[in-house]
Amino acid sequence: MRKNIPMLDRRYGVQKVLFGFICVLFLIYAITLIYPFIWLIMSSLKDFVSYQLDMAQGRTFQLPEVFMFSNYAEAFKLMKYENTTFIGMFINSLWQAFLSIAVGTLVSTAFSYTMARFRFPGKEFIYGLVITVMIMPIMTGSGATFKLYVDLGLYDNPLLFVATSLGWGNFLYYYAFFKGVSPSYNEAVYIDGGGEWTAFLRVVLPQAVSIMFALGVMSFIGKWNDYQSILLYMPSYPTVASGMYLVKNTLLRSGKDPIYFSGIVISIIPVLVLFICFSNLIMQNMALGGLKG
Repeated sequence: MRKNIPMLDRRYGVQKVLFGFICVLFLIYAITLIYPFIWLIMSSLKDFVSYQLDMAQGRTFQLPEVFMFSNYAEAFKLMKYENTTFIGMFINSLWQAFLSIAVGTLVSTAFSYTMARFRFPGKEFIYGLVITVMIMPIMTGSGATFKLYVDLGLYDNPLLFVATSLGWGNFLYYYAFFKGVSPSYNEAVYIDGGGEWTAFLRVVLPQAVSIMFALGVMSFIGKWNDYQSILLYMPSYPTVASGMYLVKNTLLRSGKDPIYFSGIVISIIPVLVLFICFSNLIMQNMALGGLKG
């Protein structure tokens, strides 16, 4: 009896060649992503003299004769901007990311649920306005945004993260999810004597926990790597990303390139571990949101 062959395995002739060509392209792309990361780690374990000689002689991937793990300890001492130490930068990155994610998730879920479930005057206009804001280049309103923060007294103020978290970055994901939730859940709550808040908080929102967590992880990675916003609006609270940008020239000019590279490796570890641990959850929920959209 002939076995059923999955559609993806039914490749013949040109299809096999095309599939092999695509695999080669993805392999080359993966190598281009891994290449700088391997170079970064190897360079961070060299002393300055060996690093300069290897770069001058084109020996990019020359293994260090002596692995300078002490560079990582030195990074914690030298990665300092004004009164903020490297550990202080980590702390700033953590509280800023968690605060932004908490406020952003609360606002995005409530707003998206309202737009997906209810009909009210001006709904189409608000939806179109949100989409317009999302597709506009960020730099087009940066000057006006800066002036607004100054006028409101939010410039270089931790409360700024409450205001900047009220964005629309995850609106379409939540909107697509809530549109896919059957209204019968709400009707069951109404029959039992519950209201809209009960339906949202106790029935609908718990179903969105997985996508909320996946988007939260992605938002955390984005906030961790964001340095421009901190440089523009929060200069007194340098994060890992903005702090390393600010100390880069000082360390490189003083001949401490490997120590700076060590700091970069250390800064990558938290988000790398986070993504590895939750990559399957992220991919599953991103695919789900795309299908429903």
